Amino acid sequence: MTMSRVSAREPGESAARRAGERRADLLAAITAAPRGLGIRALAEATGIHENTVRFHLGRLLDDGLVERQRGVSSGPGRPPLTFVARRDREGAGRDNYELIAAVLTGLVDSTSAEPGVLAQEAGRVWARRQAASRSDVQGQGADAPSGWDAALDELTRVLDDAGFAPELQSAPDGATVRVHNCPFLSIARSDQAVPCGVHLGLMEGVLEAAGAPGTVDQLVPFVTPTLCVAHLSAQDVT
Repeated sequence: MTMSRVSAREPGESAARRAGERRADLLAAITAAPRGLGIRALAEATGIHENTVRFHLGRLLDDGLVERQRGVSSGPGRPPLTFVARRDREGAGRDNYELIAAVLTGLVDSTSAEPGVLAQEAGRVWARRQAASRSDVQGQGADAPSGWDAALDELTRVLDDAGFAPELQSAPDGATVRVHNCPFLSIARSDQAVPCGVHLGLMEGVLEAAGAPGTVDQLVPFVTPTLCVAHLSAQDVT
């Protein structure tokens, strides 16, 4: 499946959404260059200003999605610094969270007749709790922005914070979320039921907590080896 990237940006598009799309663009460019790209090359490839590239590279480094390496020098002096996609990003993180995730996934699989359904509900619960915690910290409550656009902004922020590298594509009747990095990738490659269930439930929980008039119709895993796509529908509210 191929889908064209949306280049036009809505005037009211949130900073969180734009940041997520820029990091997705940078990650895609880096992933497509096995030998790595420098800051100037990334700026040219994505059309993002060099200072902004540096900022988002810091986030991608913190999330463990890319790493620095020395490039090949074309003359005297220190070799240029380049950035490459982490080859082990589908493996263990800084701590061995993969191990506990695998253990818990195995438990869900062995004790539930419908592990995907249970995982989906777990994702919803987590998203609701995160939304409640954020509202308490920020003191938003009933004054928080609402509606479909606000819910999409919040969904993009949550997915970006969780390391999914989301890219949102709005449509008149809904939206598509292209996920360029799956934090559960190593587990999902062997069994999609639990990790994809958590991912689906997480998105549903965010929309529900935001009071969004819409649903997650479908989550399509591994459209490509590094891309999952979620299809969302907005509902008319009269």
